[in-house]
This record gives sequence, C-alpha cells and structure tokens, in this order.
Amino acid sequence: MSGQDTRDHASGGVRPGLAAVLSALIPGAGQWYAGRPVRAAVVASPLVLLLVVSVLAWQGGPVGILEWIVRPWVLWGLLVANLLLLMWRLFAVIDAYRLAGVARFGRWSLVFLGLAIVVVVAPHVIAGTYGLRGALLIDRVFVSADATDTTPITLAPPLPEADLVPDPVTVQTTTTVPPSTTTTEGLPAKNIIFRPGRGDPDAIKARPDIVSGGPVAPFLPFDERVDPGRLTFLLAGGDAGPGRGGMRTDTIMVATIDLETGEAALFGIPRNMGQIPMPQRFRTAFADLERRLAAKSDPATWTDRDGDGVPDQPGVAPCNCFPEQINALYPYTRKWTRSFPDEADPGMAALREVVENMIGLHIDYYVLVDMRAFVALVEAVDGVDVYVKEALEAEVSPPAEGERWATVDVQPGMNHLSGTEALAYARARKGSSDYVRMQRQRCLLRAVAGEADPWTLLRSFPAIADAIESYVVTDVPVAFLPDLVRAAAKLDFSSIATVGFNPPYYAPERDHKGHPIPDVGRIRWKVQRVLEEGVVAQSKTGVSECEPVEE
Repeated sequence: MSGQDTRDHASGGVRPGLAAVLSALIPGAGQWYAGRPVRAAVVASPLVLLLVVSVLAWQGGPVGILEWIVRPWVLWGLLVANLLLLMWRLFAVIDAYRLAGVARFGRWSLVFLGLAIVVVVAPHVIAGTYGLRGALLIDRVFVSADATDTTPITLAPPLPEADLVPDPVTVQTTTTVPPSTTTTEGLPAKNIIFRPGRGDPDAIKARPDIVSGGPVAPFLPFDERVDPGRLTFLLAGGDAGPGRGGMRTDTIMVATIDLETGEAALFGIPRNMGQIPMPQRFRTAFADLERRLAAKSDPATWTDRDGDGVPDQPGVAPCNCFPEQINALYPYTRKWTRSFPDEADPGMAALREVVENMIGLHIDYYVLVDMRAFVALVEAVDGVDVYVKEALEAEVSPPAEGERWATVDVQPGMNHLSGTEALAYARARKGSSDYVRMQRQRCLLRAVAGEADPWTLLRSFPAIADAIESYVVTDVPVAFLPDLVRAAAKLDFSSIATVGFNPPYYAPERDHKGHPIPDVGRIRWKVQRVLEEGVVAQSKTGVSECEPVEE
C-alpha cells in the first residue's frame, strides 16, 4: 500500500472504514465519530422507537412474542419493517463512510465498508427468511377465514377403499343425512350458510347487517368454539410410505388440556378396534359395506347379534357401526366432501366425529401427521429423551422412498433418540404387541411435547415449518393461533395423563375377524374420571406408563 493509502484520507484523522463499522453497530455512531453530532442524532433517532417496541415486546416473554408473530398481519408487517430497518441501517453506514472521507478512499477503508455492510445485511436476511417462511406456513397449512378454495388437502393418494363407500349425502336412503352445517352444540359450523353460491339466499342477503359491516369470518370466536375450560385435539399418524400406496391412521390419539390448571391427558385408541359405533347421522353409512364383508366371511365365524342361537346372515341386524378396524375409516371417508363441504380433510373430519361419539368428549380440532413429519419434528428439536421400559432392537421401513431403513437399539432407562430412531421405536411391532407399541407412541408424543419450549420452537422454526407444511393437515383456523399458543404455554408437562383403551377391559368382546369391540360405557367413564381427577386417575397407582416404577 502506498504512503498515500496508509495516511488518513479524512480531515482530523477520521477513518472512513471505522466510521462505517461504528454506524453498522450503532446507527449514528459513525456520524458522531466524523464530527457531525446533529446528523448523528437524526440518524440515531429511530433507535428510540425501536427500543420502546423491543421493551414492550419483551414484557410478554417468549410466549407473548409467539402470540403476536403467529398473526399473519403482524408477520407481513414485520417483513415490511425489517426491509425499512435494513434501508435505514445501510444509509447510516454509507453516510458515515462518506462523511469521513475527503477526496478518495483507501483500499482498506473499502474493505471495512464491505465488512460493515455484511454485518448490517446478514441479520436482516435471516429475519426476513424466518418471517417469510412463517407467513407462507400459516397461509398454506392453517385454515384462513376468507379462504374460498375448499379442495381437500391430501398427504398421499387415496386408497381403493375411498371409492367403495359413497358419501352418504349423495346416496338416496330412508334416512336423510344432512351436511355438517352445525356443530355438536347446534351452532353454525364455519357459517357455510352465509357463503355465496352455497348458502341460503336470505341469510347471505342479511349477512352485512349481522356482522355490522365487519369482516366475514366463517368461524365462531375461540372462546365460543372451544369449551372455556378445555381444548381438545384429535391426533392421527398416517402410515403412508414406500410400498404402502396410500394412508391409514395407524396412530389415533386424543389430546386434551385443562386451560385453567394446565393438566393434560393423552387417550390412545387401538388401530385395530372394530365395530366402532357411528354417530346418528352416519348410522347406516356402512350398511352395504357390512353386507359385502359378511358375504365374504366364513359362515362359521358369523356372529349372533339377534340372540336367536343361529348365526346371522349377511344383512341381518346391522351393527350401525364401522365394520372394519378403525384405522381404515380415514381412507373410506376421504372423499366425503358433501358431508364435510368446508373441511381441509373430510376423512379426518369423519374420524373426529366418530371418535368424539365413542369417547363422549367434544373434540375441537384435528391434526394429521405423516411419518416423515414426525421424523423431521424430532430432528428439529435435536432429538428426544424418552424412558424405555424394555430393551428394543428393531428396523422399520423408511419414511420416504430411497432412504435407509430406520433402526433403533435401546436399553431400559433414559435414552436419547434421533428422528429416525424415534420412528423405529414408535412403529416397531416385532417382539411386542400392538398395545405395547401404542404405549410407546403415547410416551414419545409426551416426550416430544416436553422438548417443545418457546425458545426451541423459535430456534428450530425453519425445520419445523418445513415439516409441518409438507406433511401435516389440520383444521385449526389462522385466527385461533394466538389463543392456541397461550393455551400451550399453560401446559404442565409433569401433569400429562396417558391412557390406552386396550382390551380386554375397554374392549372385552371381539368380532368375527378378531378385532376388539370397544365398550363405549367403560371408555367414557375413564375419560370423565381423568378429566375430573387428573393424573391420579390414569392408572391404579396414579403413575404414568411413561415413567419408571419406584421399587
């Protein structure tokens, strides 16, 4: 470098590169360094507003921040604010550099200018990426209040069963089956009656007066749709993957949380339960399927439902139930778009209604998770710690075509599992029963929930967003996300009851295929006990099936 370059090219010994770096760290500091205090104050003035906003946001803590950033308008507003902040900071850097220079700038000062620009741009690019990813996730996964596209979302191609049982609304039967325009409380469900082209003309005409000029929102407010004291989800895990050709819900759970105490419960429903009683409006929906299945079965295995001592013939004394095992209900009902015209996934809506009827507990929302999402979610939280009661070594098929088979090798005690190990642990059947496998799944879900603290969610958001967007279907409305964040924050991870409705107690009888038939009375009684008494009612000892038993 020439002597001219090594000399300071600014009056008073001010270095342009240093001025740029100072304004990159604190906007206005470079101007102050260059001897322009008034200009420095003007450039730094937005810092006051930024500081006030930051203090106000921080008062709510991580939960309060999450409550705000799950609102679409806030996310898009933050993206615009992020861009304006970037422009302001770049101006502060370049302006400070220019003020500190005289005739020309040295080579090293340009290097420092480039470094300052990188320091400024990098965090804004990261913040913009997070914000845009979150906005797109909310738009693509959760149900929008003004959505006009009601095409069902699918995670896998429909199985052949989807064409065997037509939507009851499209079939002329002796019992009229109305579409799902009301909730179980008799209130409008998503207000489809007001939808142009599909609802009642008089209701559509009166809608502006009803809402008093406000926005048309096809959902009841959160505190009206959800029991003020309880929030309940149907959680289903799909088994789509290489060689399966479709999806059945091999994992079915109901998760519920007391919004006052934070106590929660997970109820597991065996995938092979048969003859699940149907809700009133679908009592005869599977009568033809029942007759077809009975005609194919061995007469020696026919049941005697009418008690006359003679095996029932096909078509005699219909069970008013779903005649297959419950994990097949989803593929049979995935095309029931007339019965569930405004649902993200008709099959999950039908499963929710059937499970709700069986356990006697209102279910607010459903979530369907593909096995690939499960792996991605566990990886996103850096694995999961789970207590293992029995040693297990297993290998299961991969979640996606071309990937390696998932393996797990665990010993009794606490084990840390990666995403693929957790998948193998949850799905392994060899060497254990289906009901032991269900218990492992409940405990895994409980452990994953324990890992999902607000900071982890923020840190791992991109990976979590990718998993949710690609492999999760839900009917949770966008407008309810802040309420759900608040509810999740109340969850007491030390008070999560886990109950499996396993035979023989909860299903003492079996159908002709050997599927356990649920005892609805016992199941509902257990649900109510857990809801009223908490974790002490989950087992005879009150100890969770997911924790070690004290000697």
